[in-house]
Amino acid sequence: MQSENTGQDGVMLGARWEDPSQDERIIKARKAGLIDFVEVNYPVAFGWDPAVLDAPILVHTSSNPICSIHGVSPKIAQMIKEGADNCASPWIGEHLTWLGSENSGSLGYQINPLFTGEFKDVAVGNVKSLTEFYGRPIALELGPLYLPATEYESEIHFLRDVAVETGSQIILDITHWQIANRNLGRPAEYGLDVLPKDLIVELHVAGMRLGADDNHWHDAHFVLPNEEVMGLTADLVASLPNLRAVTFEHQADGPEEEFHQTLEKLNSLMNGARPH
Repeated sequence: MQSENTGQDGVMLGARWEDPSQDERIIKARKAGLIDFVEVNYPVAFGWDPAVLDAPILVHTSSNPICSIHGVSPKIAQMIKEGADNCASPWIGEHLTWLGSENSGSLGYQINPLFTGEFKDVAVGNVKSLTEFYGRPIALELGPLYLPATEYESEIHFLRDVAVETGSQIILDITHWQIANRNLGRPAEYGLDVLPKDLIVELHVAGMRLGADDNHWHDAHFVLPNEEVMGLTADLVASLPNLRAVTFEHQADGPEEEFHQTLEKLNSLMNGARPH
């Protein structure tokens, strides 16, 4: 994503790119004016080239164990940096995760840290080092939550402290946020008043499902966003002062018709907020 284009007024609408099987549907969506960018999880597999999409790219990763005292893999960080440099991504999305894997890392963000002062300090140190290495801002995101926070009042308070102490931005994954609130029996808008609104630059929108135990909710990209998630998206697009992107996450092999219809619905509820 070219830096000179990111200062324009409006909130961009984009889609998550998982692999080349999505190329055709994303190119169609781009030509139809349904998306302004794609978000790509780096490092990408050998031989994959999201540049063929001919669309601005936001760089994201779930491979770095930001909250681990062992730090991050220099090799992985270098590949992420190269991807961000090549596409001039205005920020790099990072998950506040405890564990990650140099070989895969795709599920690392699901293993949350202990939400304590010690883990906060570790995360702050890692984020500061990565920000300096990347040479661009980091936007921090939380994964779904299944257990109450440890020492902190909530995971939202933990995210706030790390973001504020490192000068980072925030990605609010609305689905992860609502999964945590449902799993912990909290009101739908719990935690929103805790986050500094001016730090939230991106929203993630996806589906969720109730687990087989009929008790815990889970992230589910093969399911469409429910009405609650869509309604919160509309409210946040209208109210967040520095919001610049909304990213729709849909399973790569999900029905293409549902992919395009959801983008059309998001475009409608954004109510003219996209750049002209």
